[in-house]
Amino acid sequence: MKKNKSTAPARHSQNCTVCRHRDRVQIEQDFIAWRSQTAIAREYKLGSRLVVYRHARACGLIKKRNASIRGALCDFIERSSKVRPTAASFVVACATLSRLDREGRDVARAESVGGYDGLFHRMTRHEMLAYAERGEMPEWFKTGDTPDRTKGVLSD
Repeated sequence: MKKNKSTAPARHSQNCTVCRHRDRVQIEQDFIAWRSQTAIAREYKLGSRLVVYRHARACGLIKKRNASIRGALCDFIERSSKVRPTAASFVVACATLSRLDREGRDVARAESVGGYDGLFHRMTRHEMLAYAERGEMPEWFKTGDTPDRTKGVLSD
């Protein structure tokens, strides 16, 4: 049976090779920057990649690393000149990177979430301009009274 409780911080730090290591800060930064756990363990003579993983899990570094997915995508794209990724994986990495902000959050258009699909097809040119210039949604959108317009036809 798998335990759901995480290791107590005090107990972890007493037994952890990484916590007691003189280069702990750099080890943690390497992990967050998506450096290979095996390479980290080898460089800092930690014995095993599992030592790095256990420390990262106990200290909450996995969440920080996952938030920095942007760095991993950048590395993948940069290494594409040395390693031959498939065309599909390269394109997906580039497309994903283009949708992330500095913190690694997906900044895909809010209009594609929550029922906004097709919104622009129902807007007039005047409504589109108001939305683009001032971020104003049409009155019919605010009230939920969506006009019955032909898809793709823009009128004034």
